[in-house]
Amino acid sequence: MKGVFEIMSMHMETKTMCTACILMLVLLMGAGCGQSPDELFAQGKELIQVEETFDQGIEMLTKFIQKHPDDPRSAEVTLALATAHQSRKQYDEAIETYTALIENHPSSNEACKALFLLGYMYYDDMDDVSNARSTLNRFIQTYPDSELTVSAKVLIENLETPVDEWPMVKELEKQQSLPE
Repeated sequence: MKGVFEIMSMHMETKTMCTACILMLVLLMGAGCGQSPDELFAQGKELIQVEETFDQGIEMLTKFIQKHPDDPRSAEVTLALATAHQSRKQYDEAIETYTALIENHPSSNEACKALFLLGYMYYDDMDDVSNARSTLNRFIQTYPDSELTVSAKVLIENLETPVDEWPMVKELEKQQSLPE
Protein backbone atom coordinates (compact mmCIF):
# COMPACT_ATOMS: atom_id res chain seq x y z
CA MET A 1 0.00 0.00 0.00
CA LYS A 2 2.85 2.34 0.78
CA GLY A 3 3.94 2.23 -2.87
CA VAL A 4 0.58 3.55 -4.09
CA PHE A 5 0.73 6.54 -1.73
CA GLU A 6 4.31 7.30 -2.79
CA ILE A 7 3.32 7.18 -6.47
CA MET A 8 0.29 9.43 -5.80
CA SER A 9 2.46 11.85 -3.84
CA MET A 10 5.06 11.97 -6.64
CA HIS A 11 2.25 12.53 -9.16
CA MET A 12 0.89 15.43 -7.11
CA GLU A 13 4.39 16.99 -6.82
CA THR A 14 4.94 16.61 -10.58
CA LYS A 15 1.52 18.10 -11.29
CA THR A 16 2.28 21.06 -8.99
CA MET A 17 5.65 21.58 -10.69
CA CYS A 18 4.01 21.45 -14.14
CA THR A 19 1.39 23.98 -13.06
CA ALA A 20 4.14 26.27 -11.74
CA CYS A 21 6.08 25.89 -15.01
CA ILE A 22 3.00 26.70 -17.09
CA LEU A 23 2.27 29.74 -14.91
CA MET A 24 5.88 30.95 -15.29
CA LEU A 25 5.71 30.44 -19.07
CA VAL A 26 2.48 32.44 -19.29
CA LEU A 27 4.05 35.23 -17.23
CA LEU A 28 7.16 35.28 -19.41
CA MET A 29 5.14 35.28 -22.63
CA GLY A 30 3.11 38.18 -21.35
CA ALA A 31 6.18 40.25 -20.50
CA GLY A 32 5.43 43.78 -21.58
CA CYS A 33 1.69 43.18 -21.54
CA GLY A 34 1.32 45.24 -18.39
CA GLN A 35 3.19 48.19 -19.83
CA SER A 36 1.33 51.44 -20.16
CA PRO A 37 0.78 52.97 -23.58
CA ASP A 38 3.36 55.64 -22.71
CA GLU A 39 5.98 52.99 -21.85
CA LEU A 40 5.34 50.95 -25.01
CA PHE A 41 5.44 54.09 -27.14
CA ALA A 42 8.62 55.50 -25.62
CA GLN A 43 10.51 52.21 -25.51
CA GLY A 44 9.45 51.23 -29.03
CA LYS A 45 10.53 54.57 -30.49
CA GLU A 46 13.87 54.32 -28.69
CA LEU A 47 14.55 50.70 -29.69
CA ILE A 48 13.69 51.26 -33.36
CA GLN A 49 16.47 53.87 -33.64
CA VAL A 50 19.28 51.35 -33.05
CA GLU A 51 20.09 48.60 -35.56
CA GLU A 52 20.72 45.99 -32.84
CA THR A 53 17.34 46.60 -31.20
CA PHE A 54 15.35 47.47 -34.32
CA ASP A 55 13.31 44.23 -34.33
CA GLN A 56 12.47 44.62 -30.63
CA GLY A 57 11.32 48.16 -31.37
CA ILE A 58 9.09 46.90 -34.19
CA GLU A 59 7.57 44.34 -31.81
CA MET A 60 7.03 46.95 -29.10
CA LEU A 61 5.37 49.44 -31.47
CA THR A 62 3.26 46.69 -33.04
CA LYS A 63 2.13 45.68 -29.54
CA PHE A 64 1.29 49.34 -28.87
CA ILE A 65 -0.99 49.45 -31.93
CA GLN A 66 -2.62 46.10 -31.11
CA LYS A 67 -3.27 47.00 -27.48
CA HIS A 68 -4.12 50.69 -27.94
CA PRO A 69 -5.66 51.17 -31.41
CA ASP A 70 -7.66 54.19 -30.23
CA ASP A 71 -4.69 55.98 -28.67
CA PRO A 72 -4.14 59.36 -30.36
CA ARG A 73 -0.57 58.28 -31.18
CA SER A 74 -1.65 55.11 -32.99
CA ALA A 75 -1.54 56.72 -36.45
CA GLU A 76 1.90 58.22 -35.73
CA VAL A 77 3.22 54.84 -34.58
CA THR A 78 1.76 53.08 -37.63
CA LEU A 79 3.46 55.60 -39.93
CA ALA A 80 6.76 55.07 -38.11
CA LEU A 81 6.40 51.31 -38.55
CA ALA A 82 5.62 51.63 -42.25
CA THR A 83 8.60 53.89 -42.94
CA ALA A 84 10.84 51.61 -40.85
CA HIS A 85 9.80 48.62 -42.97
CA GLN A 86 10.38 50.66 -46.12
CA SER A 87 13.85 51.71 -44.99
CA ARG A 88 14.76 48.04 -44.47
CA LYS A 89 13.43 47.18 -47.93
CA GLN A 90 10.61 45.12 -46.39
CA TYR A 91 8.21 46.38 -49.02
CA ASP A 92 5.38 43.90 -48.47
CA GLU A 93 5.29 44.82 -44.77
CA ALA A 94 5.51 48.52 -45.62
CA ILE A 95 2.60 48.26 -48.08
CA GLU A 96 0.52 46.37 -45.52
CA THR A 97 1.29 48.90 -42.79
CA TYR A 98 0.71 51.99 -44.96
CA THR A 99 -2.59 50.46 -46.11
CA ALA A 100 -3.68 49.71 -42.53
CA LEU A 101 -2.94 53.30 -41.55
CA ILE A 102 -4.91 54.69 -44.49
CA GLU A 103 -7.88 52.42 -43.72
CA ASN A 104 -7.85 52.75 -39.91
CA HIS A 105 -7.12 56.49 -39.63
CA PRO A 106 -8.40 57.97 -42.94
CA SER A 107 -8.88 61.51 -41.66
CA SER A 108 -5.49 61.76 -39.95
CA ASN A 109 -2.58 63.80 -41.23
CA GLU A 110 -0.54 60.58 -41.08
CA ALA A 111 -2.92 58.86 -43.55
CA CYS A 112 -2.31 61.69 -46.00
CA LYS A 113 1.45 61.24 -45.64
CA ALA A 114 1.11 57.46 -45.84
CA LEU A 115 -0.75 57.52 -49.15
CA PHE A 116 1.84 59.85 -50.67
CA LEU A 117 4.76 57.83 -49.28
CA LEU A 118 3.19 54.62 -50.57
CA GLY A 119 3.01 56.08 -54.08
CA TYR A 120 6.55 57.37 -53.81
CA MET A 121 7.79 53.97 -52.57
CA TYR A 122 6.22 52.29 -55.60
CA TYR A 123 8.02 54.80 -57.82
CA ASP A 124 11.41 55.19 -56.16
CA ASP A 125 12.04 51.92 -54.35
CA MET A 126 10.11 49.39 -56.38
CA ASP A 127 10.12 50.79 -59.95
CA ASP A 128 6.42 49.99 -60.15
CA VAL A 129 5.13 52.79 -62.38
CA SER A 130 1.60 51.41 -62.61
CA ASN A 131 1.03 51.23 -58.84
CA ALA A 132 2.85 54.54 -58.35
CA ARG A 133 0.55 56.26 -60.84
CA SER A 134 -2.68 54.83 -59.41
CA THR A 135 -1.63 55.51 -55.81
CA LEU A 136 -0.55 59.08 -56.54
CA ASN A 137 -3.76 59.75 -58.49
CA ARG A 138 -5.73 58.40 -55.53
CA PHE A 139 -3.69 60.70 -53.29
CA ILE A 140 -4.54 63.76 -55.44
CA GLN A 141 -8.25 62.86 -55.44
CA THR A 142 -8.33 62.19 -51.70
CA TYR A 143 -6.18 65.10 -50.55
CA PRO A 144 -6.48 67.83 -53.21
CA ASP A 145 -5.56 70.59 -50.74
CA SER A 146 -2.48 68.89 -49.31
CA GLU A 147 0.91 70.53 -49.54
CA LEU A 148 2.09 67.27 -51.13
CA THR A 149 -0.39 67.45 -54.02
CA VAL A 150 1.97 69.49 -56.21
CA SER A 151 4.74 66.94 -55.59
CA ALA A 152 2.37 64.10 -56.47
CA LYS A 153 1.44 65.82 -59.74
CA VAL A 154 5.11 66.39 -60.62
CA LEU A 155 5.86 62.74 -59.90
CA ILE A 156 2.99 61.56 -62.10
CA GLU A 157 4.16 63.80 -64.97
CA ASN A 158 7.66 62.34 -64.72
CA LEU A 159 7.11 58.71 -63.76
CA GLU A 160 8.74 57.39 -66.90
CA THR A 161 11.69 59.83 -66.83
CA PRO A 162 14.86 59.53 -64.74
CA VAL A 163 15.00 62.25 -62.07
CA ASP A 164 18.09 63.93 -63.53
CA GLU A 165 16.15 64.49 -66.78
CA TRP A 166 13.11 66.13 -65.19
CA PRO A 167 12.58 69.63 -66.62
CA MET A 168 12.48 71.23 -63.18
CA VAL A 169 15.71 69.46 -62.14
CA LYS A 170 17.41 70.64 -65.33
CA GLU A 171 16.22 74.18 -64.63
CA LEU A 172 17.58 74.05 -61.07
CA GLU A 173 20.92 72.76 -62.34
CA LYS A 174 21.01 75.52 -64.93
CA GLN A 175 20.33 78.16 -62.26
CA GLN A 176 23.03 76.75 -60.00
CA SER A 177 25.61 76.80 -62.77
CA LEU A 178 25.05 80.49 -63.61
CA PRO A 179 27.74 82.86 -62.29
CA GLU A 180 26.57 85.20 -59.57
